[in-house]
Amino acid sequence: MIGKKYVYLSKAVINAEQPLLFPVYNKRGTLLVEKGKRLTDKQVKKIMALDQIFTTNRAMDTAMYDKRKNDSDDKDANAAFRLPPPFERIEALEKILLEIYKAPNHPLTLSKILTMVNRLQTICEKSPDAVLAKIILDNNDNYAIKHSIHTAILCELTAKHLQWGVEKNRSLVSAALTMNISLGLMQNRLVNQEKSLSIEQKQIIHNHPKESVLLLKSIGVQNTDWLNFIAAHHESADGSGYPNGLSEGEIPLGASLISLSDVYCAKVSGRNYRKPVYANVAARDIFLDKGQYTTETLIEVFVKILGLYPPGCIVKLESNELGLVIKRGERVDAPTVQVLSKNKYGQIHLLNIKRLTSEKNYAIKSIIPLDSAEARFNPADVWQN
Repeated sequence: MIGKKYVYLSKAVINAEQPLLFPVYNKRGTLLVEKGKRLTDKQVKKIMALDQIFTTNRAMDTAMYDKRKNDSDDKDANAAFRLPPPFERIEALEKILLEIYKAPNHPLTLSKILTMVNRLQTICEKSPDAVLAKIILDNNDNYAIKHSIHTAILCELTAKHLQWGVEKNRSLVSAALTMNISLGLMQNRLVNQEKSLSIEQKQIIHNHPKESVLLLKSIGVQNTDWLNFIAAHHESADGSGYPNGLSEGEIPLGASLISLSDVYCAKVSGRNYRKPVYANVAARDIFLDKGQYTTETLIEVFVKILGLYPPGCIVKLESNELGLVIKRGERVDAPTVQVLSKNKYGQIHLLNIKRLTSEKNYAIKSIIPLDSAEARFNPADVWQN
């Protein structure tokens, strides 16, 4: 496996028409193409055939710094690497949460958490479709960090729709962000472990709601809702949950919403040993398994907020066009889609054509796996603010 000085590189940067902004390596660390080189068609095909490609941390940092300094004449050359404002803001929150997970007992941890809550709620309010797209498009690495933030996003959007109130929403988002704080980055290993969990690992997982509550109390958290939501976020209405086997009527509604969001985000995220579940299948599974949650209304609102085809999904239409879902619609099965087309290398490019899937001729036929063809579009062109 490639070392820590390397980072994953999207194949969207591979373009025979422009010089590379990054050196490209395979997963063994072998240099495939130097920075600044123009690729031949043969090189493009060879790289496209690989499972993954990488560049160095230093090269990525340098390219992003240069991108910010380039004038408007260089925008097209850097388009593949420019992140949209909502994505950038969420990635900034990921860095803060990583700091918290690495040193949860730090004197500034509580302050950092409260800062994250304020910023995340603002992003969700201003860019709801963008944050949902982030969940679908960016969930393949650093699971422990992204999963908590994605769960918090779904909690915030659902609770806001249900009008739970400012303070309860803040407690809910705080709980979602810190529900696994006692597990820390161990969750990255556990979630991708193919072999059965050991007895010790099972015990750690069983106890983590209680341990997270104790840790948060030790750094000054006194908010009862925040702590209670975490304590019960793995309980089930049918009594099959943990750590206390609570049943319907004993579980706070906020804890049930965290559980619901947690399960959905886990389903649509990939693992080393399995592909992500399609968004519409994940929503259907949750609806069919509604006995685990305290109220059907919560599930109905949750699915309505997401839609069956949330932003970020790539879909095939009745017109046989491919499209990127960019905005939710009034119906859960009828979002707005922006048309995509494939080039000769199998890369998917965004066209300036939108389709209303509520129209019969453009209804959605199916979801296309994100990894079936490399999607070459800049999210900043879709979700700008």
